[in-house]
Amino acid sequence: MSFVLHQSGRTFFRGIIAPPKFLMFDAYYCCLMAGLYARTIGSLQDLEPDVFVNGYPDDFKRQSDIIAGLLVDAELDRKGIQPEDRASIEREMVKLVDPTSPTRLNGEGNKLLNLYAAAGFALIQDKMMPPTTIEDFLIAYHRYWHDPTNSSGA
Repeated sequence: MSFVLHQSGRTFFRGIIAPPKFLMFDAYYCCLMAGLYARTIGSLQDLEPDVFVNGYPDDFKRQSDIIAGLLVDAELDRKGIQPEDRASIEREMVKLVDPTSPTRLNGEGNKLLNLYAAAGFALIQDKMMPPTTIEDFLIAYHRYWHDPTNSSGA
């Protein structure tokens, strides 16, 4: 699976990327969670043309099933598919999931994951300044989730 950043992601997060303490994938994941929660996808034009990492970093590999499940849940909700509509749920899962893939997602799932992360980045960028320290980012990210005016409803 190939992960692609929002076009402004590198610039926004450049002050805190400090491997192994904080990876670009950590920033991507924070954006992804915001986008999935908001049930909002960005557009392909929002994404950088190049992949920044192939596959999950080691610390995220064990979360592949959870991330795939969150993606399916967000898509079902975004499309208004009801829990009792088993046929539509199965179609969505087939469209997004590949149980043999290390990420548990197929090409369409991969594309949508990147679009959710791009939308999450836009939401985060609207609520905070580019962070200069990891600690500042984590505090601002925590506030993002607890802000009652948050556009994602968090």
